[in-house]
Amino acid sequence: RQRQMCIRDRIYMEEQEENKKVTLLDQLSIAVSSPKNYKQLVKLKTGRLVWFVVIISFLLAFIEFGIDAIFWVGKVGGLRNLITNKIPAFTYHDNKLDMEHDMQLEIGNATLYINTENASVNLDSMETDGVYIAIGSENIVMGMVSDGKGYDYMETPLKYMFLPDGFNNSKLAVLTPVFYMYMVIMFIAVMVASAGRQLLLALIFSIAGNRLARILNTGLSYGKVFTICVYAQTLAVFIMSVNTALGYLLSSFVVWIIALVVSMVFMNKAIGSYVSGDIPPGDVF
Repeated sequence: RQRQMCIRDRIYMEEQEENKKVTLLDQLSIAVSSPKNYKQLVKLKTGRLVWFVVIISFLLAFIEFGIDAIFWVGKVGGLRNLITNKIPAFTYHDNKLDMEHDMQLEIGNATLYINTENASVNLDSMETDGVYIAIGSENIVMGMVSDGKGYDYMETPLKYMFLPDGFNNSKLAVLTPVFYMYMVIMFIAVMVASAGRQLLLALIFSIAGNRLARILNTGLSYGKVFTICVYAQTLAVFIMSVNTALGYLLSSFVVWIIALVVSMVFMNKAIGSYVSGDIPPGDVF
């Protein structure tokens, strides 16, 4: 019995040493290309899975938000340069904004349009379709234009922004660090949303995956099935993020169906690899 315990201990130590050799890059490579080798990933400690989700969330946030933000800031020559040299001179006095001429600026998938000739901007006057943040002399209108017709989502008086009297370009430029901090916060928010999306999808898939594992008598615990489902979402969430970064090259519904199929196939093959015998994983459905 003591000999058997020594053998088990030695095998355990050897497995731990092998697991240490699995790098984060190995985890990513296996997750997106080789579901039959998920066995190697399931053996890793929970902390390795947590770091994997964090890094994947960072990459997804960089694809969806970071790349556009960096290129946009570079395009305008930095926020301070944008405020002091490209935005027309403006002043805010007696709860009214006055700008020397109108301006239009593309920010990601939205358009910032400022025209202080009237209290509010009429979105029906916009020449191109899209999402708009339109600022008049007294109100901010958020909405979209579709087929030349404007749809207001929200209209907020400028006085609710608590801008100090006499606010102008130079005073706005002083707030440049705040805008950069806001961009960092937005990046973190996208990271959190990406992690939440991957974990939620894994949770949903694990319900079906756990039932499949029991039917096939794989001996997998729910925790291991959930881990498999987390890795099985990796390629799918990358596909969705790339489509978002490309401005929805394909419709969200089509990409969702593709992601669903990819995740199901990866989960199917990963759980099927635990089946003893020669049952092809693809034949369980």
